[in-house]
Amino acid sequence: MTARSARKRLQPAERRVLILEEALRLFASRHFSVVTVRDIALVCDINVGLLYHYFENKDDLVRRALGHAIEQLVAGYEERRAAGAEPLAEILAWLDIHMELAPTLALMVKLMSDYASSGLRDAELDVLIAGFYGREQQLLEGALARGVASGAFAPVDIARTARRIGLMLDGIFHASASRGDDRIVADIADLADFVRELLAVRSVSGG
Repeated sequence: MTARSARKRLQPAERRVLILEEALRLFASRHFSVVTVRDIALVCDINVGLLYHYFENKDDLVRRALGHAIEQLVAGYEERRAAGAEPLAEILAWLDIHMELAPTLALMVKLMSDYASSGLRDAELDVLIAGFYGREQQLLEGALARGVASGAFAPVDIARTARRIGLMLDGIFHASASRGDDRIVADIADLADFVRELLAVRSVSGG
């Protein structure tokens, strides 16, 4: 009863966030295609009519729930990334925010994976997902290019290295889901160590 009362006192913006977070959880824990608007309204303790006040339909909810998770990731990264930060710090900030938001991002990755294998196509969702991965590639390429140009990083193929880091990061979430373990944070920390080693400038002196 307390939870019910507390939810009824939520401001519209807070209620919208609640709906998005519960929708993302349901879409990932089941398959998004079988979750109904009524299911989401039920877990949010609101009537279906009120939910339609915030979102047009289930397709809109899928897009907004995924977009909300992406927004949290990007905003968290921008908060961590200090102005004028060293290139390595920028890359590590991207990995750090993935560790911080691991539970939410695991749901996000599950939803994207289910959507990719569903055979369903939604132009807006396709643009959202492509934009997310494009932004990640651009972010990593930019940091790598600055690090190589300044001599802070060992020479690497910038585009391929950025893609590999992104793929390894994605792979950590998919591997955790398939294994059913809770090693996401530990595995991203290992990835951060790998990136440091990969980019470290080696001495070429004969010693």
